[in-house]
Amino acid sequence: MTLPGAIAYALNHNPTVAQQYASVTAAQHALAQARANAFPTVNGELQNYAQKNSNYGGIYEIIGQQQQSVFSQNTAQIGTNYTLDTGGLSFLQLASARAQASQAEETLANTEDQVAANVTNAFYAVVQKQAIVSVDASDLNYQNVLVEAAKAKAQAGVAAGVDVLKAEVGQAKSASTLIGARADVADATEDLAQTIGAPLDQTFAFPQTIAQPNLPAQPVSTLENIALNERPDVRAADDAVLAAQDTRKGWNRELFPQIQIGAAFGNQFAPTLAGEVIGVTSTGALVTLPRGAPGFWTLSATSTFTLPLVDYGQRHAERVNDDAQITSAERALDQARTQVEIDVRQSYRSAQTALAQLSYARDESRLGTESARIAELQYQHGLIALADVIQTQQQSVTAQYDLVSARVNYVEAIVKLRVSLGTYTATSAVADL
Repeated sequence: MTLPGAIAYALNHNPTVAQQYASVTAAQHALAQARANAFPTVNGELQNYAQKNSNYGGIYEIIGQQQQSVFSQNTAQIGTNYTLDTGGLSFLQLASARAQASQAEETLANTEDQVAANVTNAFYAVVQKQAIVSVDASDLNYQNVLVEAAKAKAQAGVAAGVDVLKAEVGQAKSASTLIGARADVADATEDLAQTIGAPLDQTFAFPQTIAQPNLPAQPVSTLENIALNERPDVRAADDAVLAAQDTRKGWNRELFPQIQIGAAFGNQFAPTLAGEVIGVTSTGALVTLPRGAPGFWTLSATSTFTLPLVDYGQRHAERVNDDAQITSAERALDQARTQVEIDVRQSYRSAQTALAQLSYARDESRLGTESARIAELQYQHGLIALADVIQTQQQSVTAQYDLVSARVNYVEAIVKLRVSLGTYTATSAVADL
């Protein structure tokens, strides 16, 4: 499993992401309901009415008529009912629901970005530990060469036997360090599996070399503008302001009437009355006439104006609350924009610093490795003591550790910078790593 695959797996199995996704679906459901309330719906209706009775006078008995013992009626119609709330309240509620749905989607995006960052850190923790294993294995090989050199010099009588013991101590220490480093890789791999919610024996495809992506070419000011327009947390804060403003506009709803409009057209047909009936022609002759089933249409409109006279301060409290919510949302938006600017500036500065440190760490590692090689040759020719060789090798190993850390720090800084811009998805931010 590669890094993008690990992130995709984590997004599908992370409980926080699942919870946020459920919040998104709930907000979208509320938006669909608000849309249905704001706009007229068109419904088709099929209805059958059937009645059968015996010795039942019914409502027509008072005028001397008897209700039919068997009656049925079929109705097919297409109609709509539309309520235009006072002051366009339904449209304000629709705008608020749309803003809340956007907020939920942007919160989900933030959650996915955080999961991606955590998985990336865990993934490269394994890569870093694997690189340290390589350094420790190289150090063990170096210590093995020192042991052989110390033994050869002791046999030739040009070095004391204690050099052999010191070399073997360094050899044992390097072997122990290598075993611990390999165990650290196994532990970090299991931690990564746990982070993404996979089985602990999940296998991963770790890169052999740590990538070195380029810094963005744009200046920091341009990156800040991109982030302010693209970051989901800024959009969420802006949507919260719009939602609060729409809620405040709904306070004036009692100043407008409520209008309910209905319309329908269709066909109504009673089979029990559809038989042929007797008719009389102009000449007095009796004839049979077929009973028809004409279509129908209907329109209705009801307007209601309601003005609360005594509400015990309800509307005043509502207005004060709406104003407070707008102020709170505006302050949150200002804070979110400031936070975005800080994130971009600090992430870019961290990436620049990590890149510069990587260059120095490269030189440090190269010089340390060369110093250890020269020290080994000097010891073999009797120019320096074994203690000097061991000290030089320790410095070389430390320099190689620093190089591995610098490479990982730079990659993580680049990923953090990409995420801070808001233009990358959780997986695209690491696609080239």
